[in-house]
Amino acid sequence: MKARNIEIVVDGYNLIHKLYPSPTSASLEVLRQDTEKQLLSFQQANKCPITIVYDGKGGPRESAFGAPLHIVFTPVSKSADQWIIDYVKSLNTKVKKVTIVSSDDEIRRYGTAFGATCIKSEEFALQLNKNRTRVPLSHKENHPKYLSFKEKKFNEKSLSDQEVDRWIKLFTRNKS
Repeated sequence: MKARNIEIVVDGYNLIHKLYPSPTSASLEVLRQDTEKQLLSFQQANKCPITIVYDGKGGPRESAFGAPLHIVFTPVSKSADQWIIDYVKSLNTKVKKVTIVSSDDEIRRYGTAFGATCIKSEEFALQLNKNRTRVPLSHKENHPKYLSFKEKKFNEKSLSDQEVDRWIKLFTRNKS
């Protein structure tokens, strides 16, 4: 997907559920932060503004990573779906410069009716995962925590590189 300075409006929890389809013990805040990091990387690579909208109490806030990702927590009286629909309606003729990321059929119908481009969250999640910067295995091989997680098996299935990365981040985050 080539954004060409088109604003991308993301249905936040919808995308999170596509990025992390398996149940996980990670908190919702950790999943939001990881998703926001991925969106920031995408934003920097494509030089396009991104707004991510979550259901919840609150208002706009800046990204926890100090970058210009626009984050919206909707008021209790309004869902993220309704916020996105209202936002697209408010843009009038500028709406053709907006891409909506959601798998919600209602949002996609409204977005298309108002001239926005729509992409399903699972398609966008694949794009984010494809563009995700990963440390080559040769650099991980010398990391003792990576080896201890990768070599220990508690069942027949090994951890994926993504799962290992999450565990490493979780347990090394607060160490000085």
